[in-house]
Amino acid sequence: MICRNGRKNLTGFLTLKRILKITKTLNHKMGESIYDQNRELQRKLDQFLKQARANEKKQELYETFGFEIIGANTPKQLRDLLLSQIISRFQLLDVVLCLVDHHKDAERLFFDHDEEARLLLENKLLILDTLKDVEIIHTLVSHPLLGVEALKRYPWMIANLKTRNQIKSAAFLPLLRSDRITGALMMLSHDPHRYQEGVGTLFLQKLSAMTAVAVENCLNQQRLKEISYQDVLTQAYNRRYFDLRFKDEIARCIRWDDDLICMFLDVDYFKKINDTYGHQIGDLVLRRMVSLIKEQVRSCDIVARYGGEEFVVALPSTSLQAAHEIAERLRQAICSTTMNFMNKQFTVSVSIGMASLRNMLTAQQHDVDFICSAMLDSADKALYEAKEGGRNQVAVYADRIS
Repeated sequence: MICRNGRKNLTGFLTLKRILKITKTLNHKMGESIYDQNRELQRKLDQFLKQARANEKKQELYETFGFEIIGANTPKQLRDLLLSQIISRFQLLDVVLCLVDHHKDAERLFFDHDEEARLLLENKLLILDTLKDVEIIHTLVSHPLLGVEALKRYPWMIANLKTRNQIKSAAFLPLLRSDRITGALMMLSHDPHRYQEGVGTLFLQKLSAMTAVAVENCLNQQRLKEISYQDVLTQAYNRRYFDLRFKDEIARCIRWDDDLICMFLDVDYFKKINDTYGHQIGDLVLRRMVSLIKEQVRSCDIVARYGGEEFVVALPSTSLQAAHEIAERLRQAICSTTMNFMNKQFTVSVSIGMASLRNMLTAQQHDVDFICSAMLDSADKALYEAKEGGRNQVAVYADRIS
């Protein structure tokens, strides 16, 4: 009996010991499991924190750039931000800005007679005409497209880029104002995983919206500035604007060793026109003069009313021989045009005087203000010579300043 009880108690003791061992083993395993779970949770938390910090930096980058483009004071500044700085800021391969030219002035406003920039950026700033490019405009969607889909749908946007063969992914960002498509921004990358459908669209949508606002505001501000720079009667530039631009062109041509021509034009016997036909007809003649001048010169040339019946034209990057041909062609076009206003028909002629930057420069004299005054004075003297020589002719000032 004792033995049996002893065996029974021993059996119970061994069972309890085994249970404790099992329990200890289970607790150890549970501890390891909880530790592994905690470690996995910590790893995921670290990933979330890392992603959150990256998103904060990305948001700061996009917002900072967005505020910069909205704060751009001139189309030139905006052009530099959207077509140059954006590449380094966002580590892109390239970028293309496409604009729908609703006001027929986007190209002129963005390049402002800067032929160097026009040639450099002609494949990165695409201007769409609302009549000629209507079919292309209708293909522009109002939502972002990411990845290869953007490249497949809009291959014409990258067709002339030197980097086109390196492009692996893209972000197409539509520019919208008042539910109307005003253009698109195409951000390009050599990384095939950089832009993927549905990934990171919030930041891109914000950038798209801020770009649309920036372009509209900047161009409208420039249009207002140009109104103050225009002669009210003829719509040519006024003297104030010409003086500012002429100095800039002189500095640029000196820097690039280009020639620059200053051309003065004066309507012959204009007082007689006013006395014979009235000042209203005289005003119409001046308007027609500007129209005829603009037909003969390039869009990058600067046409201004300098005072009364006198006009001035700056011809950047133009040789004296080429300018003389332009002047002669212009003189002939004007004198062969019949003015027909209010049932009154008559012809007019102009006298033209020119001066060349190259004939103004000396080794010692490169002061822009001095050269500006000297060129205007020289062109005016040439105009006087043309008047004294019988009018309706072109004269060139050839003396070199000292």
